[in-house]
Amino acid sequence: MAMALRCLRQLPPLLHNSLSGLGRPPLQVPLRHTALMQNGCRQCVVHQTMLTRHLATKKAKGKGKGQTQARVNINAALVEDIISLGEVNGEMQAVVEALKEEFGKNLNLRTSPGALDHITVTTKDGKFPLNQLGQISLKSPQLVIVNMASFPENTAAAIKAIRESGMNLNPEVDGIIIRVPVPKVTREHRESLAKLAKQLMNKAKDSLRKVRSNAVNQVKKAKSTVSEDTIKLVEKQIQQMTDDTAAELDRLLAGKTKELLGGVQLG
Repeated sequence: MAMALRCLRQLPPLLHNSLSGLGRPPLQVPLRHTALMQNGCRQCVVHQTMLTRHLATKKAKGKGKGQTQARVNINAALVEDIISLGEVNGEMQAVVEALKEEFGKNLNLRTSPGALDHITVTTKDGKFPLNQLGQISLKSPQLVIVNMASFPENTAAAIKAIRESGMNLNPEVDGIIIRVPVPKVTREHRESLAKLAKQLMNKAKDSLRKVRSNAVNQVKKAKSTVSEDTIKLVEKQIQQMTDDTAAELDRLLAGKTKELLGGVQLG
């Protein structure tokens, strides 16, 4: 609190100098003083943020237990020399978007040609999406056809990938033609897709934890140049961003599970 008050006392002279400088050449501030002011400004913000959190926490405690813990809200521009919080947030949101894409591609109650496009096929030359190896088309509402004429040597690998896709598919082969009957929407099929949704969400959370770990490690590298309070506050902000993103992943799973199961309950 004392640090915050000392920083606030410095503001009137700084404002006076800025206003009085209008109409005449700007005041030249020595470089070492500029650096000192910038460092003091950062420390002021840190202490002011901590003071706000402290007062908010005391207020919450006064209202009784069960109150939400005070949130941190750091000005990202003031810590950009430590870490770019904007980039960290972007990486976390990329995890969310990737999960949305996975849900859209792999978790459909009705099988369509597009649902098979991105099934990964492992070949001796590497891994490829199914739609790069075969021509996928819908012959009837109950049958999808995969023509492997371009890469007939990968027909067996494509069949294996379709069977292991988690989409409850049982392909049949006729030379270089793979026939994929569209399964009926049964209780078992719904439950299978719901379990796959949870697996995909858990993988997304693994990716999210990796983003958080990389960010925290980057912040720790700045320990020799900034205060311990600043480090802890930035780490707190990163954890808060992680928790918010994890909650968003949970909401996506809940919505998709409700869509897939309808009135069916997982056992």
